[in-house]
Amino acid sequence: MTGMGDDGAEGLGAIKSAGGMTIAQSEDTCVVSGMPRAAIIKGYANKIIPLDGVAAFLMSNYGAERNPSGKFEKNDKNERTTVTSQRS
Repeated sequence: MTGMGDDGAEGLGAIKSAGGMTIAQSEDTCVVSGMPRAAIIKGYANKIIPLDGVAAFLMSNYGAERNPSGKFEKNDKNERTTVTSQRS
């Protein structure tokens, strides 16, 4: 989530208010840190993680396992969340 402005931060806020886990990239690993900074300042980030740690965090907390067919499956199959968009 590197970039300028706060539009991404507002999206993160919507995810957090809906009960989702939110992650902001740490400012020191961003090319442009406006959006992550806005998300952090507004309290929308549950976790602040350096870019090189995001994948490991996601895999260790929400990872997938490869089944014998070679396809990936979500670990928590019974805890799927429906996501809808308010955009038209």
